[in-house]
Amino acid sequence: MELKYDIWLVLLSLLQTSLAMFVTFSFVNRLHYASKTDKQFLLPIYSIAVGSGIWGIQFVNFLAFQDGDVFQFSTPVMLASWLTGWLVGFIFCYISSKQLTSFPLLLSSSFLAGLCIYTMFYLAAIAIHTSNNVALDPTPLIIAFLLAMALCLLTMLTLSWMKVYGGKNAMLIKLILSFITASAVIGLHITLSASLILKSGSPILLEHLASNNKILAANIALSITCLFLLAFSVAMFYEKNGNKIFAFNILEAKQKSVNSLQNMTDGLTNLPNRSGFHHNLANAITRSERSGKTIALAYIDLDHFKPINDNFGHQVGDVILASSASRLNAAVRGCDSLARIGGDEFIAIIEGIKSNEDIFPIVERIVNSIRQPFLIDSQKIEISCSVGIAIYPGDGDTEKLMSCADAAMYKAKENGKNQFRFYDTEIESAADQMLELQRDLIVAIENKEFSLLFQPKVNCETLALVGAEALIRWNHPTKGLISPQNFIPAAERFGLINKINNWVIQEACSTIRRAKESDIDLNISINLSRLQFRNTSLIDDTIKWLDMYGVPAHNLTLEIKETTAVRNEAQFKLLLAKFKTANIKIALDDFGLHPFTLEYLQDLNIDEIKLDNVFVAKVNENPESHALVDAVIRLAHAFNLNVVAEGVETETQYKALAELGCDHMQGYLFSKPISEARLFKQFNHHQINFDFPNQLSIADFQI
Repeated sequence: MELKYDIWLVLLSLLQTSLAMFVTFSFVNRLHYASKTDKQFLLPIYSIAVGSGIWGIQFVNFLAFQDGDVFQFSTPVMLASWLTGWLVGFIFCYISSKQLTSFPLLLSSSFLAGLCIYTMFYLAAIAIHTSNNVALDPTPLIIAFLLAMALCLLTMLTLSWMKVYGGKNAMLIKLILSFITASAVIGLHITLSASLILKSGSPILLEHLASNNKILAANIALSITCLFLLAFSVAMFYEKNGNKIFAFNILEAKQKSVNSLQNMTDGLTNLPNRSGFHHNLANAITRSERSGKTIALAYIDLDHFKPINDNFGHQVGDVILASSASRLNAAVRGCDSLARIGGDEFIAIIEGIKSNEDIFPIVERIVNSIRQPFLIDSQKIEISCSVGIAIYPGDGDTEKLMSCADAAMYKAKENGKNQFRFYDTEIESAADQMLELQRDLIVAIENKEFSLLFQPKVNCETLALVGAEALIRWNHPTKGLISPQNFIPAAERFGLINKINNWVIQEACSTIRRAKESDIDLNISINLSRLQFRNTSLIDDTIKWLDMYGVPAHNLTLEIKETTAVRNEAQFKLLLAKFKTANIKIALDDFGLHPFTLEYLQDLNIDEIKLDNVFVAKVNENPESHALVDAVIRLAHAFNLNVVAEGVETETQYKALAELGCDHMQGYLFSKPISEARLFKQFNHHQINFDFPNQLSIADFQI
């Protein structure tokens, strides 16, 4: 029997299928780079579009190769055929758009898709010719199903490969692959039709395919082309994913996969851990080098997270971390990967980047996702995150990339937190300096290169010496004397601050003991770093040094900046209660820089407040500053708090503060920071030469 076909409809089918395949490339690419939220919305829509296209193409093929019968449509069966086509579209879009797809998953998905395609074709056939008139031919049926499965595998491999392909001829390659796939679909339709016959004896397509040599030759040629293309796609997929995906010892492969997954997964968040991150980064760089596109590394650190564990407990902290991981995972796209590398630190690998502008919306979603309040046990907890971004390969190789992103993240924190910052030459220079400081600080701690200077404090009314503030200096072997503002940030960043602060406390206690041996009752105040404030062993360590040197607790005062207290109020109050129990005095430094209320000051279990030099400098010049200082002093005295004015540099400032009833003051008017020997000399000079404190004058400090 001679095959009947309409050449124009065959050409229309080729054009329609090629166009559908070309559009599917775009759909899969969009799904691959979409955020998880967008993907949940787009996947059903694209699946319906692709599935409907597949379903519609088969009817064009039915018309192109029809046998002259009049079609009699059955609507319910036709609807079932369309739903099966939608399922094929869903499998294609979902599997092909995944970031990583194992070969076993591809094989099983191809089996299911091939089964659905044959079912869709069969339902369409019985809907057209009525079910009572259609029968199956077993041998051609098996061949048709295997060919359908192979074509599905070929299609998904091609879509998976091309979704990240960025070569110069990407458009041409997609057009060629679309046409080859369309030709294969024509051959598949012929093979599928050969597996069905009408019970009346009339074939749906042809009775003897072999009797038409032209069609047979064309079908064989198409099948061979598909096999070659399938082999090529498998080879490309193998190159991209490695040989581990071809392990078919199911039990052994499954156990290895489970063990590997556990070793590379964070138990709390179910995200990749540090090992998993390095594995994903290596794969991402391989894809980047193949596609010619760059990747971005976003180093994410949660701001103000440590106080959550201290104030609410680690259980709440774990909930915050798990919720943050979920939010961050939703903020990145499907093609990106997120990892938790420890503590409150996450890293996102952002792929397929053409320019920095592609990164902005993704990182903005990351920052905004953490900015939203967390509601835990009816408690609203607010945190933020700082993000540093480094670009591969522009900012360095894989080893340097992470440190660059880390440096950019710290710059974002320095700029106020709750934001992101790209790595640049300014940060590179600062990062190099910080790394040099880190190396030098480690040596400095080992070699004890630090020393203390002391700025005397005087009684405002009598000008008698009442104590001193200890100020650390670094005696660098080549750079000379370095002030704390030039090395404390590096010490905090690299986890060295606790060792330095412990040395300061120990040295201060040693100084107080030596002063007592010289018959000097010396009170010393010490500045605490903002990170030292979070040190859980701070109180125990302080008590240990006090006991070791036999120093009364009241001779030592620890100064904490008001900014630290404001940002960590609950933790601050808890710490104050512990200090009070240990009889260690606490002073609130830089007081007045933040708004405060009567209730705020009343709740603070402190001994002293230090007026910031911003107000001291204007106390006799600006009426508002004068009134504010007056109000603060009166309020502090109402709560039995000592008031210290720092930064006093002129006699007019001194007189104004004395008239307002300030208790103590310090500043260059009386003395610059001096050594321990000069401090002791100053005390001895006052004690020997003056029987009564009111005999002192400012000139007596210039010795």
